[in-house]
Amino acid sequence: MRRREFIVLISGALFASRRLYADSAVVSQNPLVMQYNLESLQAEYTPIDEFYVRNHNAVPKDLSSLALHIEGEVQKPQTLAMADLARLPVQRLAAVMECAGNGTGPYQLASNALWEGWPLEDVLKLAGTRPGAGYLHLEGRDGFVRSVPRSRALQDALLVTRMNEQPLTPNHGGPWRVVFPGYYGMDSVKWVERITVADSPLKPATNDYLAQRKTAGGTVETLPLPGIQMKSVFIYPAVGAVLRTGRVDARGLVWSNGEKVMAVEVSGDGGKTWHVAKLDAPASKYSWRLWQAPLDLNDRGLVELACKAVDAAGNEQPSERPAGRVDGYADNQIERIRVMVT
Repeated sequence: MRRREFIVLISGALFASRRLYADSAVVSQNPLVMQYNLESLQAEYTPIDEFYVRNHNAVPKDLSSLALHIEGEVQKPQTLAMADLARLPVQRLAAVMECAGNGTGPYQLASNALWEGWPLEDVLKLAGTRPGAGYLHLEGRDGFVRSVPRSRALQDALLVTRMNEQPLTPNHGGPWRVVFPGYYGMDSVKWVERITVADSPLKPATNDYLAQRKTAGGTVETLPLPGIQMKSVFIYPAVGAVLRTGRVDARGLVWSNGEKVMAVEVSGDGGKTWHVAKLDAPASKYSWRLWQAPLDLNDRGLVELACKAVDAAGNEQPSERPAGRVDGYADNQIERIRVMVT
């Protein structure tokens, strides 16, 4: 295992003292935004201290009194404490969490964890949602609010209290957060204290977390973001690595919204030729998978490597952003890295 150096980050508003791995990159301290360096991956699940963080507001100061209120189009409004929820059956699910604004490169707003909690559908049943109420409005203690289709609660959604067999920490939404596997992380509201069951979605106040496309007429239309887009990335070689000529065992990760990834193809010559990688079995359909591919690098100089995923329908990762897109969300272009071969 490669040696890690530790950083001590002091921030009075957010932490008294917190240790972060140097394999993470702090983009913002308050609210905390921290990227995870995929090149540092040592195991299937991302260590909690290195798991990416994308907070929208400061971590709430007093979380000991957090209760979950379920209201709106329900038969029996509920105020639930941890003891009330503890009577429900617990489920575990391995799943990638990815920020909608995540791009390419080694430092990513994406990580993988083993989540543990109560099926969100079971939680909602305690209040008895009314037929026809098709949306959930989720509000966190920090004031962040999202509106999602009610049907997502049936798609393996959890109200989680643990990750990687440890209690959920405040930076990751502890004591509990919602997790919608297969969807971008902004919907997995942290410190959730209110779920309002409603007939219609909340109207967006801004263009945040919306796909924006320029039309032929010059106007910009907005659309909801899709589920997590299929993506493959390198974890070895590192960007800018200096390598000797000969065979290199490239490694990487691939994930999707739960749709089956059939193959990962890897190129050692900038996309002129492609080789099918070996894929490890996933822990679940939402978990990322490790891939490996031997590449023969026989030409000296700056060499471009590339990787792309292919799904069951034969769809591949795009080589560039769709024409007309003017937002930065759901970016899953083919990853390309450059290394020096000597």
